[in-house]
Amino acid sequence: MAQSSCKCYCSVPCCSNNKKKFPYLSFHDFPVDEEIRSRWVRAIRRDEGLGFKILRGSTYVCSQHFAPEDTYTTPSSGQTRIKKGAVPSRFPWNDWGKGKGSQARQSVYQRARKRLRPAVLDESQEMLVPGDITEEALPVGGVTKDHDYAYHPSPGKLDGAAQRIQELELQVLSLELEIQQLTFKKQQPLIFKFCVTDEDFRYYTRFSSKEVFTVFWESVYPSASRLLYWSKAQRTAQETPSP
Repeated sequence: MAQSSCKCYCSVPCCSNNKKKFPYLSFHDFPVDEEIRSRWVRAIRRDEGLGFKILRGSTYVCSQHFAPEDTYTTPSSGQTRIKKGAVPSRFPWNDWGKGKGSQARQSVYQRARKRLRPAVLDESQEMLVPGDITEEALPVGGVTKDHDYAYHPSPGKLDGAAQRIQELELQVLSLELEIQQLTFKKQQPLIFKFCVTDEDFRYYTRFSSKEVFTVFWESVYPSASRLLYWSKAQRTAQETPSP
């Protein structure tokens, strides 16, 4: 998982980082170990398919998506490397790692199946899910009393509904990510795209850390966002008709 020195791009959705624009970032191959590799795929929310294929030496995840404790620098070459077993965890959809400790979100299929799976309450008031219903649990002839609506839908209808729900939830997820990305770009200064670690902030801004710079930015942003240049004020005054 050593970083590459060639021109490469980050494969995380909504991330446009590449080695040419951000040479201070390191880019890392997907692990060879199948278990850790699958954890990377789940973490970046991008399954392999027609539009995405993981290839050794050409598919990378940049260092911006790893926590500081997951990386280290080799004394001999000065290259940034990923610790064994580390998994990317900093993304726009979890507020860049702040939601890392929260409970893992269920997959779209699991959430759809949970909503669509009806429960059948038999005469003994025991809750039975469709997969547990046996012939003994149903009246003679297979017809329930006064509760025909509790029948499990046919596999075709269930699969069709689950597929439609999956499509809609993927659309919602895409829109949520787009909103988060636009909101993040609007609220955060452009320098956050170039500086990730405290060392970056010390080098480019002379501030001691990212936290110190953030405090400074939050204190000046309300006034700076309403800043009106003299040239623009003059043009506005000239264009405004006098009473």
